[in-house]
Amino acid sequence: MQEKREWVSTQLQKIIEDWIRQCCINDGMDQETIDNSGGKIFEFGSYRLGVHTPGTDIDALCVAPKHINRSHFFSILPEKLRSCSDVSKLVTVEDAYVPCIKLIFSGVDVDLLFANIDTRSVSRDMESLDEDYILRGCDFNSIKSLNGRRATDAILKVVPNLRNFQLTLRCIKLWAKNRGVYSNVMGFCGGVAWAILVAYICQQNPNLEVCQLLETFFKYYRLRTWRFDNPIVLGEILNDRNSVSFRIDDPDGRLFYREDRRYLFPIITPAFPSMNSTFNVNQTTRNNMITEFEKAMEITHHIMQKGVDSQITWKRLFKKFPFFKAYQYFIEVQILSATEDIHQKWKGRVESLIKQLLNLLSRLNDNIYKCLEFRPWPKSYNLGNRASEDKGSYLLDDAYYFGIRVKRLGDNQ
Repeated sequence: MQEKREWVSTQLQKIIEDWIRQCCINDGMDQETIDNSGGKIFEFGSYRLGVHTPGTDIDALCVAPKHINRSHFFSILPEKLRSCSDVSKLVTVEDAYVPCIKLIFSGVDVDLLFANIDTRSVSRDMESLDEDYILRGCDFNSIKSLNGRRATDAILKVVPNLRNFQLTLRCIKLWAKNRGVYSNVMGFCGGVAWAILVAYICQQNPNLEVCQLLETFFKYYRLRTWRFDNPIVLGEILNDRNSVSFRIDDPDGRLFYREDRRYLFPIITPAFPSMNSTFNVNQTTRNNMITEFEKAMEITHHIMQKGVDSQITWKRLFKKFPFFKAYQYFIEVQILSATEDIHQKWKGRVESLIKQLLNLLSRLNDNIYKCLEFRPWPKSYNLGNRASEDKGSYLLDDAYYFGIRVKRLGDNQ
């Protein structure tokens, strides 16, 4: 599978070089520009961190020179990719917080982001995006896209023992997915946030082994005071716009982290500009994560205290959360579409609105809210024969679920 991923990355590199060259020809560029524009694919996320599994997506960033713009990326590149026999299920997601093209390349899921930088040429030999001058002249969306790779590389630089970090992060990712608390869109921590949380524990405890890091991880984050003014930071918050000699716009106020009472679970990215990677976390999902931290803390503490005599094994830590057995009532949100392209866009739109629904549930009057517990499940399910009777000509369907449980007396104590 590793060889397949490397092959996919190599093929994407060839495709984007051909695409950029064709864009230059179409736009009437001179021959020198046509020959030297280049273009480069940078991986980031789990693949870059070395913690990917066979089913993990490839997070890839296409970096192009300044004369190749976002319109080229979303209008011309998709058609070029669709003409490739290895590509299937391609959809463009232009209105996402970080716009991207989603596709399956020879069986591998790929999320392809775009950034153009202030240069006439992007060489295949370019190895790093770490220097802040890379951001000069970049638009808002390019900076957000570049931050994925820049944050990933910054994390790798601060961990004292790479192998221990990777093993611990693999464990935490498996635990979070099995317990249903892995999804930035649904209001939990996403991949970057979990990586930062693990890196912070490794940074603060450089001499601990993996099992000790796991115990420390759950204990620390369960007992931590989660407040807007107490963020997790790997080093310092890099937010001084005066540290660079060029202007960076922040139209929605989220590009540069600032203390904000709306941030209930702040985890800050370690590259300039520092962003809050968990702006979607709300009161409900924060409580869900803290509850899971507490359960995991008890399990790991028991295992570490009892050692080989423990009747509880590490398998218990990774036990899947029985979502549909744990709750008495459910809200079902159905997503019905006629085509794959429309479905993915509509699904993304619904996902973006789920945070608002959770906030509405959380703001129920105190008398009701105190006796109810809500929990979204981050995985969508195919409805099959359970789709609404008015499904009509809709060919594709998904559903998200929210569990609702009436708290028992004493649950709040």
